[in-house]
Amino acid sequence: MMTDAQLNFVPVNTNLSIVAAAGVAVPGPVIIDLLGTGVGTAPQNFIGTRTLFGEDPSIGGIKIQIEAIIGTAFTTANGATLNVQFQGAPDTGVGGNFQPGAFTTYAESGPIAVANLTAGQVIRLDWPAVFPEAEVLPRFIQLNFAVPALTNFTAGTIASAITTMVRDDYTEKFASKNFVV
Repeated sequence: MMTDAQLNFVPVNTNLSIVAAAGVAVPGPVIIDLLGTGVGTAPQNFIGTRTLFGEDPSIGGIKIQIEAIIGTAFTTANGATLNVQFQGAPDTGVGGNFQPGAFTTYAESGPIAVANLTAGQVIRLDWPAVFPEAEVLPRFIQLNFAVPALTNFTAGTIASAITTMVRDDYTEKFASKNFVV
């Protein structure tokens, strides 16, 4: 699988606000169509006997990662935590106008405390394999930013959520040195 700007769940400098009503998840603004033709378009000329397109996008020799970068620091008045979820959905087919079906969560970050959601912080997820049910391969994928029921954030944005094939950990500048000059 190749990555490019079309595989950004939250385009760079979008600043997606995660401020919502209590317990309401905020989906990323981009639903990625693995077929590449876009939501609402019929599959054209794909090989096989399946009636609907679907694939496991994690197959390949290179492990893709997703990096969600915090823009504005998060605040909460009621103990909210953030859970970043990687989700996939099958194609509804011609009867559903080729829209995403129900999204299934394939991987998630787990709850992240507000103290760790500071400006510039990076949240990483490995691009997961889909569940082994051969008939439920996704055509569409998205990121979902979930909060527990009865909690919400009063401030906080996601500056970008992109795919990357190479980790560039600037945090290593803080690593201890094994030498003295």
